[in-house]
Amino acid sequence: MSLDQGEPLFTPEELLWLEGKGSRLHRLAGHVFFEEGEETDFVVLILSGHVKVSMGDPKRMVAVRGPQDVVGEMASLARKPRTASVEAIDEVEALLISASPWSEFLALHPRAMLARLAAMDTRLDRTTRKIVASELAVEQRLARAVIELVESGLGRTSDEGIELRIYQQELADFAGISLESVKKLIRAFKGAAIVTTSRQQMLVHDLAALREIAQGKQTASA
Repeated sequence: MSLDQGEPLFTPEELLWLEGKGSRLHRLAGHVFFEEGEETDFVVLILSGHVKVSMGDPKRMVAVRGPQDVVGEMASLARKPRTASVEAIDEVEALLISASPWSEFLALHPRAMLARLAAMDTRLDRTTRKIVASELAVEQRLARAVIELVESGLGRTSDEGIELRIYQQELADFAGISLESVKKLIRAFKGAAIVTTSRQQMLVHDLAALREIAQGKQTASA
């Protein structure tokens, strides 16, 4: 069996099967689904909204997950402590599914299992590109981080641009650069009319310019 590019992670029939086995949750921003080091054996299937994945002490945001993403599956299947914490960024609708029915689902639905493997491969590729990007100039790394957040579906599009609700410290952690560098670069981005900011919010006006900066073809810092 092969998986066509663009095929959904879960079909309506597969989601219906999972809904019969799991518990539907509605949680507000700030809710913690599980903590790093916790020994629990469920997975969380996000139906709507977004969560952030954080690791370390102090916590550093390393990923954002959105609709049809599954978090916590490796710890659940391997019966190992959680390797990261997962917290709601906005309002989240999700299915909480224990390890046994999740394993049963994967065994009974090979198409979905292939889709999960493809998704995990995409995540691994993204992680590899992040490692390569760690050698780039900080301006490129920040631009790439903002683009990744937008492409994750976290941004909300309006007539003025794309709105991202994120703290500058979280953005610094996600990009792997210092908070001081983020503040300096955002001032440069604002001066170039690429973004504007307010409390816990960034409004991206020129995504194309950010892509040029991410590729090293343009700079806002000059």
